[in-house]
Amino acid sequence: MEDDVPVVEMRGGLLGFPEYTQFTLIKMNDEGLVYRLQSLEDEAINFVVVPAASFFPSYAPIVDDEVAARFDLVNGREVLILLVVTLGETFKDSTVNLMAPLLLDPNAQVAEQIIVENANLSVRTPLLAA
Repeated sequence: MEDDVPVVEMRGGLLGFPEYTQFTLIKMNDEGLVYRLQSLEDEAINFVVVPAASFFPSYAPIVDDEVAARFDLVNGREVLILLVVTLGETFKDSTVNLMAPLLLDPNAQVAEQIIVENANLSVRTPLLAA
């Protein structure tokens, strides 16, 4: 079972759900553009997430030194940035939270939700441009 479902440790849990720290990413489409972040501790807890680079190629949140150290960014460690999606009536009406992205180290299988201090970013940015 472990081989089929990679477990991601969510350090500190997610905003509003600090008690849940074990998740898995489930691909929701063949292109790998949409995933479900599923809690392994409570099946009712799941979030739709998308890789930031696929939808917002220029999105590069500034992280503080502590976060950079935890993810070893100084040494060029590859980290994926995932955005939590708030689903709308249709996928086109959906929004993403650019102020609280998830950083995921796919090699170490650890992730963390961070808060980006940037007044120009929104918690409800349209996922798809009109």
